Amino acid sequence: MSEPVSLSVDELHAATRQASLWEQAVRRAERGETVAVIAHGEHVADVVPSGELDRLRETIEVLSDSDAIRDLADREPVVHGIDAIRALVAERAAREGQ
Repeated sequence: MSEPVSLSVDELHAATRQASLWEQAVRRAERGETVAVIAHGEHVADVVPSGELDRLRETIEVLSDSDAIRDLADREPVVHGIDAIRALVAERAAREGQ
């Protein structure tokens, strides 16, 4: 049998607070937000919406395929910056919606 663990009221309060913060992070991720996890003043992880990690892995896989990148470069205009990429995605979505 293992030794009993003793916890102070302060430790129990801290654990309850931690659980509440994790619950908030999960709820925000459910709404599509990415939540940074900070430990000891450093950004160590992120809680991301379901599916986001799969999309990022797919993007990494495509960007790692030099043949695919070459094919894209031959067919698509080169765009730089997040605003240009968002505009291109919006343009494509509008075309596909017609």
